[in-house]
Amino acid sequence: MTKMDRCPICNVAVKPENLIRHLNDIHPRHPDKPGLLEELKEEPGRIPQKRAGRPIRIRRWQIAVVAVIVLGGLGAVYLPPLLSGTPAFPCIGQEGVGLVYHWHTDLSISSGAASVSIPSGIGISTFCLEPLHTHDATGRIHIETQTASLYSIGDFFRVWGKSFGNPTAMHVNGTAVTPNPSVILYGPGGVETIHLQYDSFS
Repeated sequence: MTKMDRCPICNVAVKPENLIRHLNDIHPRHPDKPGLLEELKEEPGRIPQKRAGRPIRIRRWQIAVVAVIVLGGLGAVYLPPLLSGTPAFPCIGQEGVGLVYHWHTDLSISSGAASVSIPSGIGISTFCLEPLHTHDATGRIHIETQTASLYSIGDFFRVWGKSFGNPTAMHVNGTAVTPNPSVILYGPGGVETIHLQYDSFS
């Protein structure tokens, strides 16, 4: 049978390790309580010993999980630029910031009697905005540069990943010119237009 003590104030049976708590909870304002608490605290076994916490163990599998998470995060940041290949031209830092100029050329292409769609997002990737790029499928080329460089229609085809090839006709601002990939994309004072006619374009 468990040994019991009696409360010196109310004579209730209480476990020895619970007597101090009993006095605090049941007799908080009793005039004898402070003196009784001092006596009881000096007696061994009255205050329960705190159990020592278990030491923290780091297991190998936990280290492996943390390493995989860290390496995965680094890979997500640094791997895509390597996989996407080298851009045709150095990326511009931020669109519309620190530009020497920002011009536009509207490009249209015909393949036989059919119009060729020029896709949006040419020259734009997650980590790079090239000086020649498209934001939509209208054929408008944005020419934005942070250096005093001029770009040609052939440069745009290079960014697009297409060959300029052998167009049968070329019009710049409505004027027929000899088809040439070196024709400069030039836009001050308005939007330049270039039309290329091919027997077959792919």
